Amino acid sequence: MCILTLWMIKGSRKTPRPDQERIKRIRLLNAELDTLRVASTERTRTIETKASFIVLTSGAISSVTGPSLVTNKTCFVGLLPLGLIIASVALAAVALFPRGLSVPSARRVVDQWVNASMSAEELEDSLLEVKAKEIEGRDSQNERRAKLTYWSFVLLLCGLFTTVFMIILNAFLE
Repeated sequence: MCILTLWMIKGSRKTPRPDQERIKRIRLLNAELDTLRVASTERTRTIETKASFIVLTSGAISSVTGPSLVTNKTCFVGLLPLGLIIASVALAAVALFPRGLSVPSARRVVDQWVNASMSAEELEDSLLEVKAKEIEGRDSQNERRAKLTYWSFVLLLCGLFTTVFMIILNAFLE
């Protein structure tokens, strides 16, 4: 009997308690959310870089070719490429427009929870939820920005092709 009792006690020590397992899961999730937050922030930077490139390219194309697109023979058809390029810039500007995330500021988090009566595990759980909401909001914004940037790029390409077409048409009509 004594050996069986010792084995049962020894075996129960190896099995972690459910609350200890939960704490471990929260810490693992916390580390994973930190990684996801960095990835989400990097996606935001990438999308903003692409949208900035579109604005820069659009400005260069329109400033170089704009005056030569409208002639007496082509009239207002030459404005089509400029209209496409302006639409491209508008979409890229919307994609670049700063948006706020509905998450508490760092100061608010500290002020709210530094003297809270919750346990450290509950605090970790709450912080985990704050991080998850931030990542969720940022990813949602990234999806919208990526779509706008994609369509801005499509309009830029259309503007570029119609610009080349108008330059060739103007050369043949002269």
